[in-house]
Parts: sequence; structure tokens; C-alpha cells
Amino acid sequence: MSLTSTTCDLYGGAMTVSLPTDLVDASNLRQIPDHQEVFLRKNALTSIIFEINEYQTSDHITTATPTTGTQISTSTTASTHTQDEAAATHHLIDIIQPPDSLASSSLKTMAITITQSSLNKFPAYHTTATIITPEVDLRAAHQSALPVTWQSNPVQREYETKTQQLLVRMKDYGVDFCVRVDVPLKEFVDDVEGGEKEVKWAEEVMRRIVETVDVKNFGLFGEE
Repeated sequence: MSLTSTTCDLYGGAMTVSLPTDLVDASNLRQIPDHQEVFLRKNALTSIIFEINEYQTSDHITTATPTTGTQISTSTTASTHTQDEAAATHHLIDIIQPPDSLASSSLKTMAITITQSSLNKFPAYHTTATIITPEVDLRAAHQSALPVTWQSNPVQREYETKTQQLLVRMKDYGVDFCVRVDVPLKEFVDDVEGGEKEVKWAEEVMRRIVETVDVKNFGLFGEE
């Protein structure tokens, strides 16, 4: 898939990345936290979020998945790769708020290498997952004279959000740099082909980010 892209400044130019030209900088629409940069698709709900997070160590990572409650933790004897994978899971699950849940079988993490020399010395991981959002079908509920909260069996549907996450582990700076591309498929419930195209578009965007994200000023992350 061919993308028309342009180089965008992140964090006041301390980082740069190539992104599609048809994105909207969310900071022009609403206030965005200082540790984030957020871009929105003009004609879809897809979003791209860059985030500077605290580096997660083996002492900190204990994550309960929203679906099973299973504890994912690392120990001091675990390999660095295992700890990094646990950190990737932690950051992804951390953004899921009830009643949303993780489709646990969808979670996959693989080690990758960032292309640009400023970041390719740091361990990096690509994670994919599906987030499930339950929702009461209000159109069906309105067929009953009772309020939705009173109905014993309100009609519910589930919607998927296809999520990709890039994690760059910058231990010397105490930073986990994350990029997340979220594709909510709710708007494509009646257009499966359109949803598949949007997911492929998002995958290409993530590939472009891995190839082009670059640090121009490491002062962004503090002293090494």
C-alpha cells in the first residue's frame, strides 16, 4: 500500500517521524498531555499516539489481564527479552479501561530493530492485540418499555479495536517510548472490507514509523 507522507516534528522537534499527510494533529483540537503526541485520521476513528513513559523494571511489572486476571510478572532471574516482553504487555494493558477487555489470544509480541541510527541500539518490540468493547444495543433496547438498566437481558454487541504498539526500551534514560496505532472497527460493522483496508493502512503506517522515527535531541528524555 502506497502512502503519501511528510516529515512531522514531535515534541517540539526533539524527534521526527514520517506520517501520512491526511492526519490531523489532535493538539489543534484539544489539550494533549506533554508526554504525548496524538494524530487522528480525518475520515475514520483511527488514531496514532506517541508516548514517553516511565521505564518499567522487573520490580514494577505485575500486570493483571482484563480478561483472565492472570498475573504476568518478571523476576530478576528472567531474561532481558522476557522482561521486555512483559513491559510491552504492561504498557498495552495499562490503556484498557473496563468494561473493555483484551482478547488474550490476540496478544503477540516480537523483537524488531528500529531503522534510524539514533534508536537502533535500543531494544524494540512490536505488539499486536485486539481490544473488545461491549455495548448495549440501544436500538433493540428501545423496543422495550422498560429502561435499559431494568431489563434482565439487554441486547449487547461487542466491537473490536485492532491495536499495534511499538515499544523502545531506553533504560539509560529511564524511558519506555511507546507508539500505538488504534483502529476501532465499530464504524466498519457493516463494511468488513473497509475495516480490513483500514487495518492494512494502519500496519503500513506502523512500518513507516519503525523506518523513520528519529531522535534529534536526547535532552528530551533527560540526562543519560
